[in-house]
Amino acid sequence: MRLAIIGAAELGKLIASHAKNDSGYDIIGYYDDFNTSETFNTYPVLGKSDSVLNDYKAGKFDALMVGIGYSHMKARADIFNRFKGSVPFANVIHSSAYVDPTCKLGEGIFILPGVVLDLEVELADNVLLNTATKIAHHSKIGKHSFIAPGVTIAGLVNVGEKCFIGVGAILKDCLIIANSSIIGGGALVLKDTEENSVSVGSPAKIIKYQNS
Repeated sequence: MRLAIIGAAELGKLIASHAKNDSGYDIIGYYDDFNTSETFNTYPVLGKSDSVLNDYKAGKFDALMVGIGYSHMKARADIFNRFKGSVPFANVIHSSAYVDPTCKLGEGIFILPGVVLDLEVELADNVLLNTATKIAHHSKIGKHSFIAPGVTIAGLVNVGEKCFIGVGAILKDCLIIANSSIIGGGALVLKDTEENSVSVGSPAKIIKYQNS
């Protein structure tokens, strides 16, 4: 299957590597609204995002992935929503990940090496789970959320949309992580968060709020 990636930067490079070398996708190139180079990571930069739909209709690729993340969660969501229903999104799931057969997965999901998804975990559209993330039974990750390496999420946790969970964070069971929450690296989260909040520390405390 021919895969195009939106985002000609380091996350796009990471997606291309695992999609090609582990999942067998044929990478046809990148779309990027800011990178004006002719190539990136040995693949062509095919144009800006305005070209995506016409190129798909012209048969240039079969599926799309969003290579935008980190501090650009709104852009990550906007790009996905722009093409949802018009262009198919691929799921790139590394072969070393364990995904229980009872899990429910949306579209455009990127799962990196060593991830563990337990009984009846649900991932909504456009979720990224970085290396060695572990999510216990019956937890849910909302649309466009980005989970950094080594995060541990206990059972029955509900992570909202456009959340960023920093490297090595631990979330105890039965929490609600509100939409657009940011959890700092190494945080120990024992309480629910509030929408647009930034939480850090062990135990984690809300230190500020951001614009959605």
